[in-house]
Amino acid sequence: RDAWQSAQGEVVRSLMAVHGDVFPPRQRRDVSAIAGSSVGMRPDVYCWHPEAWAPFSEHYGLLRSGEEVSLRGIADTARNRIDLDPGACATLDRYLRGVRPLALSSENLDLAEALVLLTHQAEHLRAPSASEAEVECYALQHVRPLVREAGWGTELATEIALHAWEISYPRLPPQFRTAACRNGGPLDRNPRSDVWP
Repeated sequence: RDAWQSAQGEVVRSLMAVHGDVFPPRQRRDVSAIAGSSVGMRPDVYCWHPEAWAPFSEHYGLLRSGEEVSLRGIADTARNRIDLDPGACATLDRYLRGVRPLALSSENLDLAEALVLLTHQAEHLRAPSASEAEVECYALQHVRPLVREAGWGTELATEIALHAWEISYPRLPPQFRTAACRNGGPLDRNPRSDVWP
């Protein structure tokens, strides 16, 4: 299994090199700092151009036995690297510039999903053997503190965290969800608090 994962990692790196050649992804230390403040480790984060990400994502899906893949980010533990799709990066860029999401808009869900995506990949780097369901649950729990860190208040932090939990999480494929991910459950990082996620 380890040999197969290593070989698959090499193939993915080769695909990334080919697709990133014409439109090289841009390293974002500011986005890396988000992972550092929440997960506690600072990966190298790269944001891709749409012209390169779309074909890379398509070829990545073929590598995964033709399964339908909606690739938004990928973590490479060997290189301590995270690569993100352009849409997520655009949302994180607005977050970093302090552009508050509009009330009652899809921007709240976009921000929730972008923060979960980044911290999900960072959790993979922090704990490479953890399952998709575990890292997704941990990533959900980073949303509220990250929104508060932006200075947007408790109410908006709650709203965006609930977008991640009540809208995004139920729509995920089964391997990303678990009954253990709940208030007071085994994956609750703050079991003494009733605040969830």
